[in-house]
Amino acid sequence: MEKREVELIRLVSLVTQQSGDLLQEEVATALAQGLAPEEILEAIYQCAPYTGFPRTVDAVEIARSVFKAKNVKVDENRATVTAQSRLQAGADAQGTLFGQTFRDMAKNGKSGMPTINYFLASNCFGDYYTRKGLDLNTRELLTMAILVNLGTEPQLKAHIGANLKIRTAEYVEQAIYNCLPYCGYPRTLNALRLLKEAVAEAKAGAVNAADTKVAEQGRSVPGKDWSVFPVGKPNDAYAKFFVGKSYLDMISKEQVGVGNVTFEPACRNNWHIHHAKKGGGQILIATAGRGYYQEWGKPAVELKPGDVVNIPAGVKHWHGAAPDSWFQHLAIEVPGEGGRNEWLEPVSDEDYGKLK
Repeated sequence: MEKREVELIRLVSLVTQQSGDLLQEEVATALAQGLAPEEILEAIYQCAPYTGFPRTVDAVEIARSVFKAKNVKVDENRATVTAQSRLQAGADAQGTLFGQTFRDMAKNGKSGMPTINYFLASNCFGDYYTRKGLDLNTRELLTMAILVNLGTEPQLKAHIGANLKIRTAEYVEQAIYNCLPYCGYPRTLNALRLLKEAVAEAKAGAVNAADTKVAEQGRSVPGKDWSVFPVGKPNDAYAKFFVGKSYLDMISKEQVGVGNVTFEPACRNNWHIHHAKKGGGQILIATAGRGYYQEWGKPAVELKPGDVVNIPAGVKHWHGAAPDSWFQHLAIEVPGEGGRNEWLEPVSDEDYGKLK
């Protein structure tokens, strides 16, 4: 796992277990490991809907005492919603993670539960998941870790399922193991059992889906004659930023970075932005299969071998495979000053389902 995410899991585990002294040490450790104070506070805030306000408030005070002792400044402007927009923003976050049904749950939820459905959408997801400081995928990982520590099985299984849409089963398993020192063996073993069940259900769902042909045949890695470039190794380092499985083979690491990325059918990366103070951006060259590229606010563009896409710095976009085809492209990093990638929310199943 990424060191950053391990540190964040430790933080939320200690908040959940109400271990004040160890939390104080962990906040200092997280700062030393390079985590921003905003990330630390947002991880603690993420606990509030699950552990309650008393534990969260105590943890916030502990973190702020460490910041004060180390003279660490914090940017407090991290909210993104208003009283008017929080419900819709929360419903959108739910829909992105759990599917279209959840987008309408606040209004058309389970019979007899309109109040809790409203607060889940507006507060749990609207007020917390939309905040700056941590991206949507990281918050969902931390929610799973919090629930592992709490041992709340029905809710935990649902959030394990959401994480399996973002990350590999192996990555989720490692996240659960990182909770072990804080919650003990019984809750860890229960979480691992739920992971096994969720993986089996996800596989069963794929086989029984309308695209059975893709589920049965499309997941087989293409042969060596499919492309002049190799498929590469599983792209585990970036798996959390993809829906589905991808593979990576770095063609060049000198002068200009060139990565050969292969997507299994229906795999796509999250919305993201290539930032740069000057220059920067990315060039895509489709080499095999069929895929799509889409810029925010514009229709998706189909990509076939030989197609080229120029992506300027600062443009929000995604790219990936078609629902029924493997896809491969070269991703060329355009040199620039102060370049960095900002990973954002996944492409929703609803939006992706409109493609053919």
